[in-house]
Amino acid sequence: MKIVKTTILAGFLVGTLFAPTAPAIAKDDHKFHVPPGHMPPPGSCRIWFPGRPPGHQPAPGSCRVLSRHVPRGAYLIANDRRWSYGELSDRRFRHDVFDSPRYTTRREIREDIREVREARKDVREDREQVQRNYDELKKDRVELRKDIRRGAGKAEIAQDRREIREDVQKIDQSKRDLRQSQDKLQSSRQELKDDMRRR
Repeated sequence: MKIVKTTILAGFLVGTLFAPTAPAIAKDDHKFHVPPGHMPPPGSCRIWFPGRPPGHQPAPGSCRVLSRHVPRGAYLIANDRRWSYGELSDRRFRHDVFDSPRYTTRREIREDIREVREARKDVREDREQVQRNYDELKKDRVELRKDIRRGAGKAEIAQDRREIREDVQKIDQSKRDLRQSQDKLQSSRQELKDDMRRR
C-alpha cells in the first residue's frame, strides 16, 4: 500500500513539474514596441513576432490575406491597431473588417486597374484572332470551290477539306479563348468596382 501511495505522489509531482505553466502560453496583452520605421504602410498589415529583431520580421502585405496566416504567439499589426493570434483564430472574428476603406490600399486599386487593362487587351487580341480564323476559313472555302471547278484531283480536294476542318477547329478554340478573356475582364472590373466602393 505504501508503494502505491508513493507512486501516485511521484506521478503528481512529475506532472506538476513538467506541465506547461501559464507564462509559457502567449499572452494577448498587446504590450510590445514596434519602431516607427517598421510600421506597415497605410492600408497594409504586418505579422509581428514580439522579441524578434525588427529587421527579421516578415514583410507587410494585404491585411485580409495575412490575417489568416498569423502563427501562435505572433500578432497582426496595422497603423491604427493590432490583433493577437487568439483574436484572429476565434471563430467569431469577422475577417470582413479588412474590407473597410482603411485596409484597401491605393496599390491594390492600381493593380485592379492594370488587370482590367490587361484583360481588355486580351479580349481585343482574341477577337482579332477569331476574325483572322474566319478569314482563313473563307479563303480555304474559295480555294476548295476553285479546285472543284477546275477538276482538281481527289488528293488536292481532300487536302482543301482537311484545311477547312482545321480552320473550324481553330475558330472554336479562339471563341473559347475569347469567352475566357471576357469572363476575366468582367471579374477584374467587378473587383475594381468593389475596391473603389470600399474606399
